[in-house]
Amino acid sequence: MGIDLHNLHFLAHAQDLGTCFGHTVAIGRQALFVDPQPLEAHRRARGLPPLHEPAQVPGVPRYFEPLVQQWLGAGVADAVDASPYENAALIHDMNLPWPADGPLAAARGRYDAVIDFGCLEHVFNFPVAQRNCVDLCRVGGHVLHALPANNLSGHGFYQFSPELFFNLYQPARGFELRGAFFALKAEPRYWWRVASPLQVQRRVTLCNSHEVYLMVLARKLHDTGPLPAPQQSDYAQGEWLAAPAAAGGHGAGRPALRQRVAALLADAGVLNGLRAGRDRLRALGRSGVNLPAPDYQRIRVADLLRRLAP
Repeated sequence: MGIDLHNLHFLAHAQDLGTCFGHTVAIGRQALFVDPQPLEAHRRARGLPPLHEPAQVPGVPRYFEPLVQQWLGAGVADAVDASPYENAALIHDMNLPWPADGPLAAARGRYDAVIDFGCLEHVFNFPVAQRNCVDLCRVGGHVLHALPANNLSGHGFYQFSPELFFNLYQPARGFELRGAFFALKAEPRYWWRVASPLQVQRRVTLCNSHEVYLMVLARKLHDTGPLPAPQQSDYAQGEWLAAPAAAGGHGAGRPALRQRVAALLADAGVLNGLRAGRDRLRALGRSGVNLPAPDYQRIRVADLLRRLAP
């Protein structure tokens, strides 16, 4: 759990979009994982004052509070954790609903910004943990996620699809989704804005050869009571609710000539070999540091974040 260079830039982008960090809570006490040189480059590019941090103690992480206080204007910088081992201000297991009474109840709706950078993938009961983030956020505040999306199997319980957040953070559920980006660990210069499946009317998928995580920014529009579970967009739009004759069966719509050629190749024993060759070529194409348009729009981070010093 922590702030790396992508997440540092994401915080700055959220600030440029109007996110207030006056009262900030982190899900897990976030450590700062940005080397001095890129941290200084970020500071200069943003016109920020020098960052003053406590003296480093061997074996103790650099925590997030000085950064969000001095560079993002936080007056309150709290953290939630299941145990007190990192001195989090709020001790609560995110697998459990946020308490409605007792000493933790006052945290409900208190925070302008709720930061989940690398935490919820480690929480088994994700729906409850995500709802806790929603409940901690005040109306008008923002929830920020940065979570594993691809080629990080084994890092936590889960990897996340943008589809999940496009459906979680809808106006009907009390939120406006303000941005969903893929970031490649190997490429700090670029992000890829993810197209909404609801808008392109099809599934937006990814298969590549790099570690990818997903960054999401959502603004809370109003409080909500209990909500039904979201449905994946194509199911919600009724694609599979059509009658069998309309929806078609396996192979429906495939030209008859194509079906006959495929059958002949299969009978000759060459179809599987052709498919294996195609898959190898695809794997080579996925090894590059890029994501395919139009589902992904590449954005140069330096252009997105450039702000001249006063």
